Amino acid sequence: MLRFAAAVVTFALVTLGGAAVTATPAAAAISPPSGCRYFTTDFGQTCYEWEGDDQWVRDLDANGWTTIVEVETNYGKFRECDAPASADGWRECGYDHEEKKCVRFRLVERKGVSTNRISVWSLFYSTSTGNECGFDT
Repeated sequence: MLRFAAAVVTFALVTLGGAAVTATPAAAAISPPSGCRYFTTDFGQTCYEWEGDDQWVRDLDANGWTTIVEVETNYGKFRECDAPASADGWRECGYDHEEKKCVRFRLVERKGVSTNRISVWSLFYSTSTGNECGFDT
C-alpha cells in the first residue's frame, strides 16, 4: 500500500510539473577540506580553513569534557567554537576575519565553568593566504 501511495505522489508531482522527491540515506559526516591548517592534541583537533574563514573542531576524547577551540586575531577579536559532544565528529564555525591580518588558536577542554586541559597557542596564520604570518609573498 505504501509503495502504491509513493508511486501516486511521484506521478502527481511529475504530471503537475513538480520534481519527484526520493528518500536518500543520511549524508556522510562533514570534515575539513584539504589544505586546512591542522592543530592536534591528545584530546582534540582543530583546522583553520583560510578560504572562507572557517574554523573546524572535534573532540578526540569522549571523557565527558567538551573540546573547544579558542580563536584569537591580531586585531582584537576572540571567539570560541565547541566540538560536538562525546567525540562525535567535526563542527564547522564560520567567521569573517579581516583580510591581511593574522589568526591563531588553541584547544581547551571544559565542562561548565571548569577547565581541564589547555594546549599551547598555534602559530599565527594569515587570513588572506593561510601561510604563517610574516611569510606571505
